Amino acid sequence: KVFASALVAIMFSVFSTSSIKAAEALKIGPAEISFNAGFMSMYQWRGEDQNSGDSTASFGADVALPANIYVGTWTASASGSSSQEVDLYAGIAPTYGDFGFDLGYIAYIYPGAADEAGANFGEFYIGATYAPEKAPYSLGVKYSENDDSGTCVAGTPTSCSNIELSASYDMVSITYGDYDKNRTYTTVALTKEYGGIEFSAAYTSADYESGIVPLNNKDDFFVISASKSF
Repeated sequence: KVFASALVAIMFSVFSTSSIKAAEALKIGPAEISFNAGFMSMYQWRGEDQNSGDSTASFGADVALPANIYVGTWTASASGSSSQEVDLYAGIAPTYGDFGFDLGYIAYIYPGAADEAGANFGEFYIGATYAPEKAPYSLGVKYSENDDSGTCVAGTPTSCSNIELSASYDMVSITYGDYDKNRTYTTVALTKEYGGIEFSAAYTSADYESGIVPLNNKDDFFVISASKSF
C-alpha cells in the first residue's frame, strides 16, 4: 500500500550484489507470476497508523498478462481492523516512451471485520509517471476515488478521494498526499538495493483536519523496511 520533511537513514548490506541473480518471473502460458515478501518496522498508510505502531511482515503475488494487464494481492497485519489486511487489485499499465500510465481497482479487505462497520472498501485509481530511461529522476501523480456513491465526510476517509504527487532523484523520493477533508501527508524516503533486497528508511508527517484525532494518536512516523521480489 502506496506514495514524506526530515530523514534519518540506516542502510546496511547483507549480500554483495554479485552473489545473487535477479529474480525471474514464473511463466505459465502467457502469464508471468512473481512474488514479494517484506518487513516494516511500522505500518503507516497515507499518514495513518495501521498496526498500533507495531512492526509487520508482508507478502504479495502479482500476475502480469499480455496487453500490460496485471492482477495481484498483498497482505500485512493491521490491528486497527481485524489483525490482518488483504488487498486485491487489477489494472492495466501501458507505457509510451518516457511516460507510464496505470488504471485499475483495489479492494481493501479485513477478514473477520463486520461489514456493517465499514471496514472493507475499494477504490478506483489512475496514475501517470514520467521517467526518462537514463535519467536519475522521475515524477508521478496518482488519483484514487472510493467506489461507492457516498459523500466524503471528515473523519471517515474511506469514503473520500485521495491524490498523491511524487518525485524522486537517485535514492531519494518525496511524496505529498491529500486525503480529502481528513488529512494531508508528506513522506521523504531513502531507498537502496543490496543483493536483490531493497532497503528503505522513510519519515512521514501528517497534518489532520481540525477536530479529527489521529488513529492511535500518531501523526508522524519513521519506518525502516526491507523487501525482496522473487
